[in-house]
Amino acid sequence: MTPETLLLRQAHPKFMDGSLPTSQVFHPFPKDDGKLSVYGGDQITPEDAHRHYTEVLANESHSVWGVSGAEARSEATVPVEDPLENFPSHALIDFQGMSDKQCRKVAKKLKAHAVSRGCLFTGQ
Repeated sequence: MTPETLLLRQAHPKFMDGSLPTSQVFHPFPKDDGKLSVYGGDQITPEDAHRHYTEVLANESHSVWGVSGAEARSEATVPVEDPLENFPSHALIDFQGMSDKQCRKVAKKLKAHAVSRGCLFTGQ
């Protein structure tokens, strides 16, 4: 994974504010153990990531947004490749060791990077 690698994140329809994602899209849930699942953009396109997420994994996604590996690192998170047997493009943004308050601040900054880049794919 390079600093330019885009880390692709699915935006659930509940976490959209009009056409823009809320920072919740970039905040790990308690069950995630501080690790936010993303797709590694070196291995999959935003459109194919959306298709995999909605058709193969049967999850809901409004759109795909991305932050670069460098942007993730600039916000004190660590992007990590984490290929799974049937999901080779799986990666993580590691928030471990951060308090919930810190995670919320970082999620807002990651959202700002993603919004600045623009939506990468919309399934709507």
